[in-house]
Amino acid sequence: MKKWILKYKGKIEESEFSKKLNISPEICQILKNRGICTEKDSEIFMNPSLDYLRDPFLMKDMQKAVDRIKLAVEKNEKIWIYGDYDVDGVSSTSILCLYFKSIGYNVDYYIPNRLEEGYGINEDAIKLISSRGCDLIISVDCGITSVSEVNTANDLGIDVIITDHHECQSEIPSAFAVINPKQEDCNYPFDSLCGCGVAFKMIQALTPKEEFKTSMYNYLEIVTLATICDIVPLIDENRIIVKNGLKSMKEGKNIGLRELIKVCGVESDKIGSSHIGFAIGPRINASGRLGYSYLGVELFTTQSQEEAVEIASILEEKNNERQMIEAKMYHEAEEMLKSNSRYNDDKVLVLAKEGWQHGIIGIVASKLTEKYYKPTILLGIENGEATGSARSIKGFNIFEALIKCKDLMTKFGGHEQAAGLSLDSDNVEILANEINKFADYNLTEDDMIENVNVEFELQENVINLNLVEELHKLEPFGLNNPNPRFIVRNYILKDLKVIGKNQQHLKLSIEKEKSYECIGFNMSHLKSMYKVGDKVDVLFQLDENNYMGNRKVQFLLKDIRLARPKSASNDKLSLKLMSKIIPKDTQSLYNISVSDFELFDGNTDINIFDYFEKDTLIISNSINGFYRAMSDISLIDLDFNINYNIIEDVSKNTDKLELIFSPNIDKIDLKRYNNIILYDYLYNKGEYSYIYENKREESEIIKYYNKTDLLYLKNVVSNIVPSRDEFITIYKQALIKKEIDLDMVNIRETFNVIPLKFFTILNVFRELNLLDFNLNYEKNSVLIRILPKPQKKLDLNESLILNNLKNLEKQYNSSY
Repeated sequence: MKKWILKYKGKIEESEFSKKLNISPEICQILKNRGICTEKDSEIFMNPSLDYLRDPFLMKDMQKAVDRIKLAVEKNEKIWIYGDYDVDGVSSTSILCLYFKSIGYNVDYYIPNRLEEGYGINEDAIKLISSRGCDLIISVDCGITSVSEVNTANDLGIDVIITDHHECQSEIPSAFAVINPKQEDCNYPFDSLCGCGVAFKMIQALTPKEEFKTSMYNYLEIVTLATICDIVPLIDENRIIVKNGLKSMKEGKNIGLRELIKVCGVESDKIGSSHIGFAIGPRINASGRLGYSYLGVELFTTQSQEEAVEIASILEEKNNERQMIEAKMYHEAEEMLKSNSRYNDDKVLVLAKEGWQHGIIGIVASKLTEKYYKPTILLGIENGEATGSARSIKGFNIFEALIKCKDLMTKFGGHEQAAGLSLDSDNVEILANEINKFADYNLTEDDMIENVNVEFELQENVINLNLVEELHKLEPFGLNNPNPRFIVRNYILKDLKVIGKNQQHLKLSIEKEKSYECIGFNMSHLKSMYKVGDKVDVLFQLDENNYMGNRKVQFLLKDIRLARPKSASNDKLSLKLMSKIIPKDTQSLYNISVSDFELFDGNTDINIFDYFEKDTLIISNSINGFYRAMSDISLIDLDFNINYNIIEDVSKNTDKLELIFSPNIDKIDLKRYNNIILYDYLYNKGEYSYIYENKREESEIIKYYNKTDLLYLKNVVSNIVPSRDEFITIYKQALIKKEIDLDMVNIRETFNVIPLKFFTILNVFRELNLLDFNLNYEKNSVLIRILPKPQKKLDLNESLILNNLKNLEKQYNSSY
């Protein structure tokens, strides 16, 4: 389950701001949602110039590093670049190699093998580099925590320049120069560059200013790739780099990247940040995960198209290999989750298996975390040791949780959302128990619900290809500038099916005035929750489907929820609501009074979100009204209670919204509420009269319904009183079977009576001591037991409940 949170509530209208910028009101509102509210800020955001790149010498130790590198070149010293095996590390290594190649200076590089050496600088590698001859090591995308390793290099007579962007620890390595904008005493005004971005700034510092204006295009595409794939905030210099780098990619200056784009099947003139993040980046990462990181550097630095084609093909093979391993691991993990019921209750999923490759385990952990919205730890077991990765959800610090279990582990490290760990395989079960104890204490039910930010509700009249194209102005998308997500509500589900090689994707068609195709990648598990004909709300990103020149709007589905079921008789919540309409005993009867009150008409052409406050009462009387209210309330960031017939706990304060279904109006203390919102017509004039007479003087009553909604209420009151034959049918079956245990979705099929009348019959019979019953809403079942036959003859007219419902129907008819 996900909670949708609207950034802007209400209808989007044209403004002076949108007119001045010559953009649609929708794009204008998205800019406002991102805090961009002036013409100048909008211009910088949509047209970020490379002229805005900051002075690299503002970074601490930059001048020192530049002087040392120039001295090394002057003295013909041996320089090694020490990188990392992910996209950022490979890209950083590549652009420094390209820089030195451009000045005609030979350097070597070293990237550790992920499977054998792990992340960062290691002492064995330093010794190996030293044995091959080295005067200066320049680290990229690593080194900021390598205190002992740098000391080893110093002892071997090697100077080290660290360029990194990761968080600093209390002790900074004793390197010749440390370039990291996250250092406390570094005054650089932007500290969110990726590792390759920091290396790029060093190249900028090494290059004469005028020359850099042209030479920077030799590196820009690669820096763009790294910036997108390392998921750093796409603001400030990162946005400048990526916006301009994507333009450069369309021209394809880097031979290797150009060939890799071809292998991915991406048209270079249409390349965007999503292609980089989901197609190109993973192919570089795949080689690193399988121990072949050097392939990425070779690809990005080659000047031979033939070699570029060959390496790109190898990377494609490695990516296919990675996908096969990943798919197998994911399937095995899913089977483990299904086979053990403890995972239903565990707040942290801990899974371990022999043969799982730790280079790929993090991807699978991320996918499981995304699907189940639970922190996940996956471990591969080899020779009695379990090694793996942890991924977390917002609000749960997985690194802090591991600290609580540190005695169980031989090694661990990471941060709030991700970590790596190793432990004895015998301790895996203990780790699962201990970390779940920590989670039970620290994670609430609300924490386990994912919040999804939505720009606003999109009106059907603006959903077109023009809007799709205009959204490109906001690119590149990424952290701090996410691809806009929208919702549409109350659409009919026209078609629903699973697609894909492994039937893992969901495809559906929804319709209101027009039809729209929706694709939900890896969302096939949601299919069983919906039926064709249901009305649904969907959360999506706008996209274009271009098939054989036929262009049309397509929704990239991110979530879906029920707006109203096609058949209330088969819907668990609707059945519960129907049962709540009927008084359960003589203390729950509707108070029916005659009145000549006339103020009925409502208005749905308002922004209902303006009226939601903490002390608001919301009333609905029909299934449709209840679902409408739930759809609206669930989009706001306020807590709410759901009540049936009465407000159960009148002693509690009104900080939460109170939604009540089919209320006994006379049993509500109306003076507690500031606003009273009606999502349905009330049952009769007397109820209107009671509300207006008993509310606070300053309270506002909002009638949020229209004439069509009266039909839903009419459908309730017209079916609330069963016929005598229907009473007899159910009593006879109960008499024969003595006890009936029934799934509520089978009520109509079993008794040939609609559920609403069925619940009336049960309550009347219980009142008359003919039978007893129990409704189990959790299991959606009803258990009916026949009682001993009473001495006197049954007279339905003696039922206060039945007479109350007849009177309710009568007063409804006279009121409307």
